Amino acid sequence: MRTKLLITFWVRAKSLIRSHKITQEKFAKYAGINFYTFRNWLHYGILPDVVSGYKIATALGVSMEYLVTGVDGKAVKRREKETAKRKIATAKIKKMASLIEKNAKIIG
Repeated sequence: MRTKLLITFWVRAKSLIRSHKITQEKFAKYAGINFYTFRNWLHYGILPDVVSGYKIATALGVSMEYLVTGVDGKAVKRREKETAKRKIATAKIKKMASLIEKNAKIIG
């Protein structure tokens, strides 16, 4: 059971770090964890202590429960809402850019 927890904890953590598009080194610094300690945990598959696990979860915007079990409905829904908001904002920006480009052609 412990081996499965190790694997799933770090698989989820690494996936979330990648989704934030930052390096593991920058993430460790952001989470307030020494990078070499963090790297060793990843490399050797060591579960962090509770305080460090909490720092990792908090920095990733999820619960420790999610990192360990994969279940955290609130975080998933929150991420889905944020993604939807980003998509709407991106569409608005593209539409605005298109209008600006059209106006520039008319004026210029």
